[in-house]
Amino acid sequence: MAKILEELLEKAVFDGHINYLEYDKFTDPTKIGIGEIFKCEWEECELTVVFKCLKVDTDSLDEKSIKDAINELKLLRKVDCHPNIIRFYGVTQDSNGYYNLVLQHADDGTLREYLKSNFALLQWVDKLRIAKEIAFGLSFLHDNNIIHRDLHSKNILIHQGKSKIAGFGPSKQINKTLNSVAHEMLAYVEPQCFTIPKYTRDKKSDIYSFGVILWEISSGSPPFWSFEPITIIG
Repeated sequence: MAKILEELLEKAVFDGHINYLEYDKFTDPTKIGIGEIFKCEWEECELTVVFKCLKVDTDSLDEKSIKDAINELKLLRKVDCHPNIIRFYGVTQDSNGYYNLVLQHADDGTLREYLKSNFALLQWVDKLRIAKEIAFGLSFLHDNNIIHRDLHSKNILIHQGKSKIAGFGPSKQINKTLNSVAHEMLAYVEPQCFTIPKYTRDKKSDIYSFGVILWEISSGSPPFWSFEPITIIG
């Protein structure tokens, strides 16, 4: 499957659907967050960017899923122009031979972190602005037939005071199966995922998650914070 991923990525780059960026253009890699995610400096553009590694899980992925992921990569180029969606600059191949998404870095971290640090200072007009920015970004994704499938306050980033949707797209499809709810922020997942076998999430699933985010923005507290998180659901 890794070979198929590489071949399809190379074709998408060759056909001009995805930008390829030389790895040696980036410096000072620093691991951030969970998983294979690094912050780097893109000096010639005077930008701080994030590398998100694409690794194939051969046990849970088939060729169709990889093709779907590549098609979603192509769609990311269409939506990264939106001010409330994290920028996607292209892909690069690291020194270990893995392909990485090159994404915009957010200077104020996640919405969860932002609310924790700033909630006492936020007025209702500020909360409404944050909610509207997320709604605008999500609407633009849906208009371009992109379903997030894992929308929560740690996948909303704050950059220069503006909300930006992140954590969607092909890396999710490549690194795990679409319908798995293992290791997710379960409070944001619609209940049907836990009751209907092989339930496929769609745009309505994102709307449910957005509703939970609205509760978090208005209250300043994570949903169900008093309950122990469940990490695996069979």
